[in-house]
Parts: sequence; C-alpha cells; structure tokens
Amino acid sequence: MNKTSMISTSAKEHTAPVTGRLPSLESERSFTTYGSLTFMQVSLAAALWTVLFGGMVPSAGNTLIAISGYACGALLGMAPVILGSALPSFRYGVDVIEISKAVLGVRGSVLALAGFLVMSLGWSAVALAMICRGVGLMPVHAGYFAVFMSEQSVVLTGCAILLLMFVLLRRGLESVQRVNSIAGPILMLFMTASLSLLLWKFGLRHLLLTNVPAEQALTSDPRQSFIYALEFGATFSLSWYPYMGGIYRLIKYQRHTVGPAMIGGVLVGSCLTVTVAALASVQFGSADPAVWFTRLAGPVTGNIVVCMVLLLSITAISMAIYLAAVAVQQIAWLARIPWTWLLLLMLLPLSLAVLNTAWVLAHVMTIATFGGLIFVGLSGVTVVDFWVLRRQSIALEHLFVADRSGHYWFWGGVNWVALTVIVVSAAGYLYLYDPITLRTSGIFRYFGAVLPVVAASGALYYVLAKLIVIPSGRGGYRACQHGSKAAEVVQVGL
Repeated sequence: MNKTSMISTSAKEHTAPVTGRLPSLESERSFTTYGSLTFMQVSLAAALWTVLFGGMVPSAGNTLIAISGYACGALLGMAPVILGSALPSFRYGVDVIEISKAVLGVRGSVLALAGFLVMSLGWSAVALAMICRGVGLMPVHAGYFAVFMSEQSVVLTGCAILLLMFVLLRRGLESVQRVNSIAGPILMLFMTASLSLLLWKFGLRHLLLTNVPAEQALTSDPRQSFIYALEFGATFSLSWYPYMGGIYRLIKYQRHTVGPAMIGGVLVGSCLTVTVAALASVQFGSADPAVWFTRLAGPVTGNIVVCMVLLLSITAISMAIYLAAVAVQQIAWLARIPWTWLLLLMLLPLSLAVLNTAWVLAHVMTIATFGGLIFVGLSGVTVVDFWVLRRQSIALEHLFVADRSGHYWFWGGVNWVALTVIVVSAAGYLYLYDPITLRTSGIFRYFGAVLPVVAASGALYYVLAKLIVIPSGRGGYRACQHGSKAAEVVQVGL
C-alpha cells in the first residue's frame, strides 16, 4: 500500500504540496527499539534549557519540597501531552499540527502551527545563545583574547554551530538519531557524576536542607512552595506538546508509546537533570550551569565539562528544528521548497539570535509564556475531542481537504468554538498565574494554573461542542459516532 492509496480520490488534488506530511507508514517508522527512543527522549529532556530551568526551581522556597513538587508536576503535566499529542499522532502517523485540524479546522490549525514555531525556534534560540556565550567566551575568561574580541568569538562560535546543524539536518533524521543515541547517555553520565560529587562534598542532608536566601524565595509557605514547583514541572512537561506528535508518528510499536516518555523524558532526562541543577545552584549561588559546573569540578575539568554539555545540546536543538521544518510544510508554498532551502529558512531566525545572544537570554520567560499559552487550552480541548467526542476516530483523508467538502471545514475552515475556548483558557491561565511577574491569584494556591486550566478547557469544549458544533452537523462528529470507514484505513499497518 502506498501513501496515495490512503487518501481518497476527492482529496488527492489537495495533497500535492504536502507530500512530506503524509501519514508515515510502518516501513517508514524509524524508532524501532525501546532503547533508541528512550535515549532520544533523554537527550531532548536533559538539554541545556532543562539544566538552566532546574537552577531556577529552588526559588520556590524550600529545596526538598521544590524538587518533589517539580517531579509531581512533570509527571501530571505529561499526561495531556501523551493523550492529546503523542497517541493520536502515533495512531494516524501524522504530527500534532495535522491532528489539530480535526478540532481547530483545516485553516484554524495555523494557531497550533504558530505556537509550535514560537516554542521550537524560541527555545532553540535560547539554548543556542547559551552555547555561543558559554563556548565563545571561554577563551576570553581564560585571558587568551582581549575583551573587545568577546562578542566576535560568540558570533563565530554561533556560525560554526549553525553550519554543523545544517550538515547534520541535511543528512536526515537518522543522522540526528545516531548522534542522540550517543549524546543522551553522555549527558546522563555527566548528571550522575555531578550528583555524586555534590553528595561527596556536601552530604545528602546538607543538600536537601539548604535553601535559597529568604529574599530570593518566592514564598516561605511550604504548601505554596510545593504548588510553585508543581506549576514549574507541569509547565515544562506541557512544553513537549508540539514536539511529541512529530516524534510519535515515527514510532513503530505501541509498546513503546508510554515507557520511554515517562522514564526517559520525565524521570531520567527531566527530573534527574533538574534535581542536580537545583541542588548545585543552591550550593554555589548561581543558576548558570557554566558557573556551578566549574565550581563543582574545578576550573580545568569544569570548563571541559561545560563545553561538552553545551555542545551535546546541539542534537536537541537539531531535533527541534527538524520537527519544526516538517510541521511548517502545512503552508503550501513552503511544502514545495526543497529540503535544503527549507532548512536554511528555519535556521535564519537562529542566525539572528546568534548576532544578539544577550537580548535572547534576557527574554527567556517571554518566549516560554507566549508559546505555552496556546497549548494550555489546546491540550485540554484535543484530549476531550479525540478521546471522548470522536472516540479515537479521525477521517485521515479529510485532514488534507482544504475546502467545504472536508469534514474539518467547520465555519470557513475554522472551528471558532474551539478557538474561543483556547483564548478563554489563555486568559484564565494569566488570571491565575502570570509567569513573567510570578503574580498568583484564586485557586493557584491549591492546584497551580496549568492542570486546572487544561481540565477546565476540556470540560468547556465538551459542553459547547454538544450545544453548538455537533448539532450544526460540522466537524465530522456524526461520522465518528456511526463508525467512519476512514477510521479503518488509518491504522498504517500497525
């Protein structure tokens, strides 16, 4: 069976520009072993942004409570990601942007695409800026170059990294996977060695009972400290939402759909990395991994380790750019661009970040906020839409039909009900918690903001869909309820 046979005759004329986005068949799914997928999840989760984020976790107030709260939030936050993004994409072989068309409409899915690009390019720019400054300024700090050469060395380092990424990505996903299979274990080796050094130097009791200075803590209330950390963990896991579809459409076996994400992505890659970074940042008074790695391992060994950790994060950035390049083919004219030129286009924003790394690092929270706000509501809406309203049934061929003959045309290609719920959810999230100013209100003190907003958005969409969307006959819900033939053709040989 070839791909075109999976698309109905009425839809074929609409699929010419989207060849790279067509459902991945069983033979095309490259993640075939538990280990390769786990190492890839570890590599992505333990990337530079996680190390930096972990250094900020103790600001919740109590180090032990903050680490525990983060772990709970990370596990809970991964649930809507797996249910709303990973499993639907695995089942149908398409990424989360395609899946979102079933609930947002074939044109409304541009909202999910915009959030995807902001998250991918934004966090990649942050990580790249840190790598450039960490590696590029090391000769300056060592006294080998004059100060006026510092920014030039940062830019030159960035250009070299971008060239390396281009070569790696141009060779395809398999090259990125091979490097990830090496980078993941090495990163974990560094984290484990760092934890061992911390335990040897300070002891477990001292590490867990040492907190940030009171003036730097967000709260002195233990319960509030737990909720802050819970929010950090849930938010960080939710940031995986746009990526998981692109990864899971390449997984071959169903038995690999939960374990690698929870073990490799959450427990090992995220929680272990955050724990080490949190403990080290408290002891050495800095969230900057370049600072505490150097003080922990010594000036020579520390600098070497810092360079290796920074450079190993290039694979995580490359994976994010690869998934973004595939997703951006939702735009018809971009789908027609050769892969080489599309990669250059995706790397262009990162080249701008290289020219002004200080500005990028000064706007980390802004990047995280604007990208994440879209997926807070979308995750809840998608979970309810796919698992409850559609009963896991999507007419795959209609995802590629961009006119009123398709199931997912809704109102002019947009499901305005779902978009309204997402906007209301974003407003509700900002009312409960402002991630930039860290202002909180209402029920945040008891449940945080991400988890209740995800649940509320799903519940609200369920009610409105029952009252407005389904009775209108739009969205293909009636076909799902009566067993659509399209649902049978999308099992992609699994």
